[in-house]
Amino acid sequence: MRIFRMWAVAAVAAVAAVALGRPAAAFDCKKAQVAGFTYDLGPLARDIALASNATTPPTVTETTYTLNLCGPLAAAPDSTPAIDRCPAGAWVCRTVTNFKKDEKPRVVEVGALAGTGSHDGPTLEAQASGSDAPKQLHWKMVGPTIEGVEWSTDITLVCDKGAKNEGQPKVTGLKAGVLELEWSAPAACALSGDSDGGGGGGGDGGEDGDNRDKGSSGGILSTVTTIAFFSFALYLVVGVMYKFLVVRARGLDVIPNLAFWREFPYLCTDFAQHVWSMVGNRRHAGYSVV
Repeated sequence: MRIFRMWAVAAVAAVAAVALGRPAAAFDCKKAQVAGFTYDLGPLARDIALASNATTPPTVTETTYTLNLCGPLAAAPDSTPAIDRCPAGAWVCRTVTNFKKDEKPRVVEVGALAGTGSHDGPTLEAQASGSDAPKQLHWKMVGPTIEGVEWSTDITLVCDKGAKNEGQPKVTGLKAGVLELEWSAPAACALSGDSDGGGGGGGDGGEDGDNRDKGSSGGILSTVTTIAFFSFALYLVVGVMYKFLVVRARGLDVIPNLAFWREFPYLCTDFAQHVWSMVGNRRHAGYSVV
């Protein structure tokens, strides 16, 4: 009974690990990968505040979007009341402030539109066209869910070598909880491999193509390995449950195909010896004893 429990717990843990996946790697602005190309978004890494005013008699309402593509926003100064600060871990924040003559400004709304510390980092999406590097990227990141609305941010990064990285994005809309922005900058151009010879330089197309091929091969191998591991874990869980519940096996007998697994090391040894023998025969082929 104890052995069964150990096997069942191990098998379930293996399946859960594969199903949930590995923890997402930290987002690297300087080596952002998308569609087989590398982008250096480091020049855009800074806190940016975009403010707009609307007349709401007898007050003026200011809406400010603060964002950073490459990491959480810096903490507000201690002089800012805690209730008026953006949530910790936010990458994009929306603050609505009300101004009235002869009165102090009053923050009426503040909330994260991307990231809160409990979500994965941002993702980059693009649609490649042949061997050319994408000219537009979509930086996407989800935020908290408030009253049934899941807030998120979608920033369209446009490759524009005539623009400046010191520029700012512009808000294009806020629909159904999704803040949409557009940002034209040289940093949105691929470092190498695009049809114009690269946005930031570094490396030639051939070398970049080789790197993409290697990355593709590594991705396929990782996928095959994951599928094989998941299949084996599923086979183990189902087999153990069947042997325990249906066949009423106990102890080591709950392991599916136990006889095969007992012989498996010897089969591997025989196979290795057979391969070694074939290799040895080929090495000596063409020679005769004098």
